Amino acid sequence: MTSELSINEVAHIAGVPPRSVEKAIETGVMKPMKRRAAFSRAHARFLGVDAVCYFAAVGHMKFLKGVPVRRKKALFEAIRKMPGPNLAPLELEPGLLLDLPIIAGPKVTAARAYLADRKRYITTDPEIFGGVPIIKGTRIPVYAIHGRLADGDTIDDLLEDYPEISREAFVTADIYARTHPERGRPVVAGRPWEAVA
Repeated sequence: MTSELSINEVAHIAGVPPRSVEKAIETGVMKPMKRRAAFSRAHARFLGVDAVCYFAAVGHMKFLKGVPVRRKKALFEAIRKMPGPNLAPLELEPGLLLDLPIIAGPKVTAARAYLADRKRYITTDPEIFGGVPIIKGTRIPVYAIHGRLADGDTIDDLLEDYPEISREAFVTADIYARTHPERGRPVVAGRPWEAVA
């Protein structure tokens, strides 16, 4: 599986806190690939869809809390080395079968769909808003979509305002904005001058 998801994207799709992904990296359960981020000049760490599969599986295995790191590494390696794109049940020990298609299949499918939609719908252009990620073919920043949804609008509201844009594009823009926070100083509500020390 290719290494294309940021740590925040893996956490969001797998439904775990980003700290869980960071801890798996720190303890050596998985090693991220470092390369230039798609829409910036900065180098970032990326993981593959296999990381989403691992966290989806671990989420169903509450007994893993006390399991040694070497066993967690072995689980991740077994997932990583699965042949082909289809998940199969994984025998952890004789008599202990992990049904990956059932417990991780939906999240792996969601990760693959997000990767394809991210490539299809999200882009950056230095001539539009200084390179802020936008929905392809528009001047709509992904952060504007996320802001509207966070303020109470629905995808249906957005579709009504922009009928030429697909539902998938809006969903992808929202996930991208959630997992790639805007850079810069945070906005302080109330009296911003009081926040300056």
